[in-house]
Amino acid sequence: MQNTFTVTLVEATLLTPKVRHLKLKCHDGQPLEFTPGQFVSFHFPVEGAKEIRRSYSLASIPGQSSHIELALGYVKGGIASEALFSAKPGDQFTMSGPYGRLILRDEKPQRYIMVATSTGVTPYRSMLPALAARLNDIKVVIMLGVQTRGDALYNEDFLAYVNQYPNLDFRLCYSRESDKEQLQPFEHLGYVQDQFALLNPSPDNDIVYLCGNPNMIDAAYEILKEKGFSAQQVRREKYVS
Repeated sequence: MQNTFTVTLVEATLLTPKVRHLKLKCHDGQPLEFTPGQFVSFHFPVEGAKEIRRSYSLASIPGQSSHIELALGYVKGGIASEALFSAKPGDQFTMSGPYGRLILRDEKPQRYIMVATSTGVTPYRSMLPALAARLNDIKVVIMLGVQTRGDALYNEDFLAYVNQYPNLDFRLCYSRESDKEQLQPFEHLGYVQDQFALLNPSPDNDIVYLCGNPNMIDAAYEILKEKGFSAQQVRREKYVS
């Protein structure tokens, strides 16, 4: 049964010039129950059509906020982008969910490798407390690929956990930066999937999550298949504009 409900925008902030972070609340005042890694869908009425839907992964960190938190990238002319980037506190929307299977499962690999581009990192932000609960037994590498330093998002959240948990590694990769001199220890040049050469992923030990740009996901999946990974060991969610 579809769970459709009304939400109200509480706050909106720019994370980067093209990414907006939204905080919304349910009309009934109750927090949304979800599993980190899931997504919700906005419903937009369209003249001459029943409606269109646009889906966004939940960025909410359980235990830190009762709001529905999302990050969305701007697509010029996109119905959802135009509506949500111009929205003001108090505006209401119809939403359904949560949906999705890009979640943590009851398993114990030696290492999780979690790869994302841009807003594809939001599910991993939401998973942070659940990952922290496993870090005594496993290692976790979270990698975010963006074009430039100004495109990075949620660095502070990931680095705060890195400072608390030695088994957590966060890597920020820039595809269009060239200045090696100004890089912090967690910053790297090149495409995010290039980091596989340094991590040496093993199908016997690792489970990989891929979320974001379809080109990154396809390239990363080919690398992993060559290393012997099966489809069950590589969990994918493509973000299509």
